[in-house]
Amino acid sequence: MQPDQKSELVIEFCQSIFELRYKLRKMFQVQLKEAGISISFEILEIMKQLRNHNGLNQQELADMLFKDKSSMTYLIDNMVKGGLVSRKEDEKDRRNKLILLSDKANELIKQLAPIASRCYLALAKDITDEDIKVGIQTLSKMNDSLATFLV
Repeated sequence: MQPDQKSELVIEFCQSIFELRYKLRKMFQVQLKEAGISISFEILEIMKQLRNHNGLNQQELADMLFKDKSSMTYLIDNMVKGGLVSRKEDEKDRRNKLILLSDKANELIKQLAPIASRCYLALAKDITDEDIKVGIQTLSKMNDSLATFLV
């Protein structure tokens, strides 16, 4: 395959990733609205990360979600106002604030679990487990190839 052809394929692949994220976000928004849950997709992503790693600081969350620190501040401030998280001083570094899920957030996560499961299963209904594994491997290789440029 010629370099230009490969480049065009990569462009198309990346565009498909952007389209997938956009449509997935829209699907979640529709499902959340139908369930009467008024949180944004971004807050949902933060809650997912905190469910897996409760007690992260704001910069760690921003890095995991590929968001800038100011956007993360805005989102976390809204989550604090909504009673979904609290900030706690890090005992190891008092300048650092850890973000912790509240009981309200943990209850909401239980309510969201079947919605998220339905969304992801609908997304992959015509895709085999092997296709998904190959896709993960492909994206992992592409991310690894970019790592040298981001140092």
